[in-house]
Amino acid sequence: MVELLEAELAALGVVAERYQARWEVRLAVCRPDGWLLDGRAPEPAACELRALAVREALRWGEPTFHFAAAEEVLWTVPLLRNQALLGGLVASVAEVQAFGALDLPRAASNLRLLCEEHNLTNAALLEQRRLASGRERLQAEAIHHLKQQPAYNLRQIYLVEEPSLVAAIRRGDRGQARDVLNRLLVGIHHCAGERLELVKSFYLELVVTLSRTAVEAGGAPERLLQANLTAAAKLATVTTEFELAHWLRSALEDALDAVVVSRRQDPQAQLGEALRYLAAHCAEDLTRDQVAAVAHLSPAHFSRQVRCHYGCTFTELLTRARLDRAADLLSSTARPIALIALEAGFSDQSYFTKVFRKAKGVTPGLYRTRSERPAVG
Repeated sequence: MVELLEAELAALGVVAERYQARWEVRLAVCRPDGWLLDGRAPEPAACELRALAVREALRWGEPTFHFAAAEEVLWTVPLLRNQALLGGLVASVAEVQAFGALDLPRAASNLRLLCEEHNLTNAALLEQRRLASGRERLQAEAIHHLKQQPAYNLRQIYLVEEPSLVAAIRRGDRGQARDVLNRLLVGIHHCAGERLELVKSFYLELVVTLSRTAVEAGGAPERLLQANLTAAAKLATVTTEFELAHWLRSALEDALDAVVVSRRQDPQAQLGEALRYLAAHCAEDLTRDQVAAVAHLSPAHFSRQVRCHYGCTFTELLTRARLDRAADLLSSTARPIALIALEAGFSDQSYFTKVFRKAKGVTPGLYRTRSERPAVG
């Protein structure tokens, strides 16, 4: 096992103090094999359960819930130094409390966010795992849906899914288009099986549909023709299903990019859409990619535009939106500050107070006092 550094132990202490003050649950640190680091004698069954919780959290990118023999519920955040697994931070609570007033999903998410904030885990890796598990779930749902049909073939799948794909491309809705494309990919592979050349022919037909729709939506025909010629040449070199899926997704992105470019929107207008979306959804667990899609920009280009026009990163822009929401709630409502912190998207009140004071120069309580209007008459 890789030993924890002094800085990591100090960060664990801070996380434990903040987390236990908010949630009133037990916390412990374990090795990858589930053994606790507090010197307690190992219990094989308990060690095995904690080790499973660590593996599952690392696999799915977020804590999962497990039932212990002592009528407890536990969840774990994997402790990571870059790619190295150090162990897990284990939270546990009695079942009675877990299914009483405790909000389990929020409590688990808060533990992960605290660990990410203090660099005790690899936030980028966990996000990647969450995205991958989401794709697996969508694919499994699509396969299940197909198997429920009494009789189907690829043409029937096209009749059902193609209108949704066309509509998504016309809107420039990348998320919806990708979801539909995933379902079509499942259908193609389910019907064609291991016949790679047949799968390629289906894919070529689908690319024609993508390009035609993009042109109808205003995409530049010359740009799409060049992209299709390049794609066709590349297809001849493809030898695996994984490469095929990547090839088709690239064709979809080219079609969507052509639609976005054709709109020739002013960057300020695109960023305005993003800001409006941020203001409306800042309390949610937003990602840069989600907001970039709203602005009809690639994630990398969106980041460049944000830095160019606002002089900050996406994370800083999101924090600004959350602080604006909090300031508005402080001056217009009498809600408790802890509740306002949650409604503005901050994981806990102490962190919210620290960020708010740094940005506004005063604490939330003082900001509210100064915002109160004097009584008339």
